[in-house]
Amino acid sequence: KKAWCRVRGEECELLVETTGGQPQQPYRIEAKKGKITIVDDQYHRTVSITMTNLQAEDSGTYSCA
Repeated sequence: KKAWCRVRGEECELLVETTGGQPQQPYRIEAKKGKITIVDDQYHRTVSITMTNLQAEDSGTYSCA
């Protein structure tokens, strides 16, 4: 399970997580919510986070979990 959060003070606001994502290929899970996509490629042992169409209000601190 992989997740991407926006840090607000001491809280981690969950934005998207791979739970509920659909396998796109063997060993690869992709989850998308709004402008954020997580790709968990277990074969290559990589996790990619993509955020698109960013605006000034999206600035801040983010964290994986």
